[in-house]
Amino acid sequence: MSDCLVVGGGIIGLSLAYELSRRGVSVTLVEQGEWGGQASSAAAGMLAPLKEFTAPGPMLDLGMESLALYPEWAAELEELTGGDVQLSLEGLLTVALNEEEVQQLADKYRWQKEAGHSVHWLSNTAQVKEVEPLLTDQVQAAIYSPYEGHINNRMLLRALATACQLQGVKLLSGCVVSGIAVKGGKVIGIETSAGSLRAAQTVISSGAWVGMMLEKLGVSVPIRPVRGQIAAVSSVGIPLRTVIFGTTGYITPKKDGKIVIGATEDESGFQRDVTMAGLASILQGTMPYVPALHSATFLEAWGGLRPATQDGKPLLGPVPGWEGLSIAGGHFRNGILLSPVTAKSMADFVEKGETERLLPFLPARFL
Repeated sequence: MSDCLVVGGGIIGLSLAYELSRRGVSVTLVEQGEWGGQASSAAAGMLAPLKEFTAPGPMLDLGMESLALYPEWAAELEELTGGDVQLSLEGLLTVALNEEEVQQLADKYRWQKEAGHSVHWLSNTAQVKEVEPLLTDQVQAAIYSPYEGHINNRMLLRALATACQLQGVKLLSGCVVSGIAVKGGKVIGIETSAGSLRAAQTVISSGAWVGMMLEKLGVSVPIRPVRGQIAAVSSVGIPLRTVIFGTTGYITPKKDGKIVIGATEDESGFQRDVTMAGLASILQGTMPYVPALHSATFLEAWGGLRPATQDGKPLLGPVPGWEGLSIAGGHFRNGILLSPVTAKSMADFVEKGETERLLPFLPARFL
């Protein structure tokens, strides 16, 4: 028996297990496939809350808080595991190629500046290309955000799995959950292909599969899978400096010799295959921004299922009516960004019952 069972070994489950184990909580982490094998590995590792969230509010606040946690969090992981997670917080560009996009970008810049965020307005082609010379001559303006960036999500996942192992988390991969165990109205654990597992607290963090897990109790939560397709090309001969966001795609230079480009969003049920239409959309959406991409060597493409919710906010906290059961899921395309703050906030709940930080995200809003 553990103090806490975490169901789902993606970025959120791994991060929560890591945080709880750091606090001396005994944890069993269960994953039906491979660690981070779903949405977490099918990502570009963006750490860009000012790009992701289009207005002030709880999501932007959560994203900014998580971004601020990343340097120390990543450094601790690297020190513990001896691995590199390739954290890069060296800035990014959100660019406009026509007058309509310039106006939309100017509106966004205005509220971000008024809210006190560190952003800079680049008002002409020369200013933008001074930051990123490989951008197209068609670029007209940009927001430069100097403290946002990205991380190598695959290296981060490996580091988290290693850290969990080093800190005594019981790791069960290839372990399928067949039921949720209940006694006297309280959830006491799960039934799995590896046998019965028991704990005082059970957290469901299984991404797009959260709904399937809760259905075992007759609980319906509005989390659905949205397929995201993404690709990578070689950076040889393409010395891109900066992450570039446009209206039709993003371009992320990595330290491992790749440039990650993406991404699509489509409702495909639980199908995660890469399609020709998806790949065409990625290429057509990114090449106009950096003409040098036309000659880039193609490396790979992959897909993952992002857990989306009705209101765009994750579900974090206790499941009403079921003592001992909580959710940490529904992060959609922001699981990598929000993993440190989710881990800390959910660990506060599991360890001390604190829910104040979780109020905008409680599952009770749907149940």
